[in-house]
Amino acid sequence: MNRLKNIFRGFKYRNFRLFFPSLAITQIGVWIQNVAISWLVYDITKSAFTMGSLTFISTAPLFVLSPFMGAIADKYNRHKLLIFVQSLYILQTFLMTIVAFSGLLNLYLIVALGVFINTVVSLDAPLRQSSFVLLVDDPKDLGNAISLNASCFNLARFIGPSIAGVIIGYFGAKYCFLLNFLVLVPTFFLIKAMKIKDIKNETVQKENIFHSVKDGFLYSIKNSPIITAQIYLFLFSLLVMSYPMLLPIYTADVLVSKANILGYLLGATGVGSLTASLIIASKMSITGLRRILFIGCIFVSSAFVFTGFNSNAYFVLCAMFFLGVGSTFFITPQNVLVQTAVEDAKRGRIISLNALCFLGTYSLSCFFTGAVAQKIGISNTFIVLGIAVFVVSCFFSYKISKFDYTKKIS
Repeated sequence: MNRLKNIFRGFKYRNFRLFFPSLAITQIGVWIQNVAISWLVYDITKSAFTMGSLTFISTAPLFVLSPFMGAIADKYNRHKLLIFVQSLYILQTFLMTIVAFSGLLNLYLIVALGVFINTVVSLDAPLRQSSFVLLVDDPKDLGNAISLNASCFNLARFIGPSIAGVIIGYFGAKYCFLLNFLVLVPTFFLIKAMKIKDIKNETVQKENIFHSVKDGFLYSIKNSPIITAQIYLFLFSLLVMSYPMLLPIYTADVLVSKANILGYLLGATGVGSLTASLIIASKMSITGLRRILFIGCIFVSSAFVFTGFNSNAYFVLCAMFFLGVGSTFFITPQNVLVQTAVEDAKRGRIISLNALCFLGTYSLSCFFTGAVAQKIGISNTFIVLGIAVFVVSCFFSYKISKFDYTKKIS
């Protein structure tokens, strides 16, 4: 009982209790929409390269804008920004629903609305991640809050794709967009009900945005523990995080299956990720986190290679579970290590660089892996990427083990 209470200790704070369901609902809706769009785009184009290129264009704002959005989070009131961002999420889903039901949805509009939503995400990611320190009163619970956030995200990865697969199979993709809009509307009121005291550093408030961004870059580059962890995240994301884009191709070409199977595969990664998040939430020592980073990469590497050599849906389903475990075993500890070491006045900017390395890299990853898949085939792509993840993890896990992340870096 005490162990269970320890896992969910972040919920003793009112702000976190309001924040968590709003995040969960938002992420479930986002995954429902993402699966629907991925299936539609590949169904229209039948080309891995075209799909990767379109995803690259629509997600480019994550790569370009993330550093500036972190500076905005450090400069302005985070609660007001959270309300603004949630309003934009709702607006995008409303527009997507209208376009889909009007019969006007095409590749150009999909890309345009994708650019819109990813511009919002470029602010949302560093904003939410840097807000955790305001949601818990005791800094010792920061790691637990971050881990519970990961479990929330990963629960959405399980529920969202599964719902999307069923809806696409029985009703059509446009109903995914409608459901996304309907579940997002209540989240605005949850965010608005929060009471956050966001005390800003006066120097940061007066700084020019460009100077503030430059200061964040220099802070990261000059501190080896932070920049090493971020380069590690960049390479991991480049090699791994395009799998939601690759799986529709794999499902259609290798498994010769429909959208419901894609939903199950993505759902299995969500189950694995949720399991991993709850494990991490109860064990947050810095030494343990560095060990988990390496274990996570080994799981991901094995899952990719195993998927590349298989065409049995049941075996691949198991591989996706371990892919979910491995990706969370990597992403959550990396986030906690960086947030533990960074000073509060620069938190938004450094977390925005983390978002740049993680979400921003997704556009490059999709373009890169889409081109590779077009050239060597989807199965061989999974094998090559799996081997590359193993090599990268061996080198960077050794580098990470040499740093002390328990001390704030000024």
